Amino acid sequence: MQIWTASGREKKNHYAALSIFGILGIVVLAMGLGVAFSLLALIFEWTKWTGLLICVGETALAVWAAFRLGRRSRKDSLLFCLDDNGRLFAVDVSQLVPVHRGLLGYGQMALEIQKEIERLKRQMTEQKEAPARGEQILSVERLKEKESGCRLVCQVRNLEGREYRRRWFVARGYENEAELLWQLQRRRSGRSSLQF
Repeated sequence: MQIWTASGREKKNHYAALSIFGILGIVVLAMGLGVAFSLLALIFEWTKWTGLLICVGETALAVWAAFRLGRRSRKDSLLFCLDDNGRLFAVDVSQLVPVHRGLLGYGQMALEIQKEIERLKRQMTEQKEAPARGEQILSVERLKEKESGCRLVCQVRNLEGREYRRRWFVARGYENEAELLWQLQRRRSGRSSLQF
């Protein structure tokens, strides 16, 4: 069984710490810049337009940082595995954990996702089979590579046998990602019957 994770199979997963401290870092950065620019505006008597431009720039920086953190979190919670029969599965661990509200709820959810990632990695390694909650990738309808990763539109089958279309963004940084990309590309246009 081949398993692809962002953190690697043997390395400790730091999903919760990266998520929680990432959010706190963005909040502290935004508040700190807001206070610093307000003080500078008072000292140097900047015009309202200058203050507005700085506020827009600060907001854009916070949105960019949140986007990057979200992409990192999605990458860390998306696992792929290839079973001994040549079937490729994807598991979005963030979909397996119930949603909690508020800042404390977000922290609790991040810890639960981290525990579930570790449990699934252990289960797949020991039992040598795909997780029951995984979605089998039947075919890749669209695969568009970008510098930061690739966008996928896949036809998948869930545990109950229902087939539907699924979209993912697979960010760069997976362990042995060239092999993962090859497995995805060989499933384009229904070519999953190819043997290797």
